[in-house]
Amino acid sequence: MYIERLSGTFAATLPTGIILDVNGIGYGIEIPLSTLCQLPKVGSKINLWISTYVREDALRLFGFRTYEDRQTFEVLLSLAGVGPKVALAILSTLTLTALEVAVAKNDTKILVSVPGVGPRLAEKILVELRPKVARLQVAKQLDLQEEFIRLDAQGFEPIVNHGENEDASTKREALFEDLNSALENLGYKDKIIQPLVLKLRKHSDFKDLQDLMRQALKELTQGSIEVERHQPLPAAPSKARDKEKAKSSPQPKSLGFSDDSVF
Repeated sequence: MYIERLSGTFAATLPTGIILDVNGIGYGIEIPLSTLCQLPKVGSKINLWISTYVREDALRLFGFRTYEDRQTFEVLLSLAGVGPKVALAILSTLTLTALEVAVAKNDTKILVSVPGVGPRLAEKILVELRPKVARLQVAKQLDLQEEFIRLDAQGFEPIVNHGENEDASTKREALFEDLNSALENLGYKDKIIQPLVLKLRKHSDFKDLQDLMRQALKELTQGSIEVERHQPLPAAPSKARDKEKAKSSPQPKSLGFSDDSVF
């Protein structure tokens, strides 16, 4: 027995997801930013497709607005080297169509645009995802979707704002704090987040978190914030330079520990 879908009241947002109140029980549900951008205002009734992630030391619920996204998440989890954090990052950044294009063209650049995915992992994902694309296409064909605006790297449609009037200054600060936490949890580094936040602070038309997240993802996926996600590792020094350095450097006294010592 497992949870397939939950319907309830959107009670609150969290750095990694939301609280969904179902008959008085508050479920903490982790969601991709693409799903968060599609949600109505807090207090609204919503339905989420659920993926239950069970391990010996944890039970986590992941929620999605469409059956297609839920199935994509579970397929991604079946790939070597892909855990919940990376799977959520992929769904937060790319559409299923973008994944299909990456597989068809064997294009690692599409996957490397996702925070936490480097060239090696991107290659592994493409190899392992190729025979499983059919499962994703079946999910797309099933008539289990609700009407919503899909986040896509190629273009973002405006989302209707249902926010209520509140103190502008206090609300804006809270929005940017939530944005910062969400992007950190997604895997973005400060060198990417800070320039993005500075740019978004110049705008005054963000009235809810979903709207701000949507604009942040638009800036990131369209390359408006030009910060490299993956810096090349420095070249390893040659053995000759290592020997010269060893001769010229004072040698530390041995403390009696071997390399295999366990502290």
